[in-house]
Amino acid sequence: MGLELVADRAGKTPFAADLKLNAVVKREAFARGLIIYPMGGTIDGTRGDHVLLAPPFIIDATSIDIIVERLGDAIDASINEITSKRVA
Repeated sequence: MGLELVADRAGKTPFAADLKLNAVVKREAFARGLIIYPMGGTIDGTRGDHVLLAPPFIIDATSIDIIVERLGDAIDASINEITSKRVA
C-alpha cells in the first residue's frame, strides 16, 4: 500500500522538496519500530513524497491497528517538525 503525503489534500499540492518529508517520516517511523519505504520526487523527479507499507500477507487486526497508529504518530511528528522549522 502506498500513501502520498501532500500539503493540501484538495489541490494535491506537494510539500516543498527541500523539506524531504519522506525522509523525516521514515526516521520517525523507525523510531517507533515501524519500517516503511520512503520515496521523494514522485511527481516530476523532484517534487512529491510518499511512503510504502509492506505488511505480511497474513496479518491480524491488532497488528494492522499498531501499524496505523505508529504511522499516524510518525506523520504527525514529521509534520510538526517541518512546520516548526518553517516558522523558526
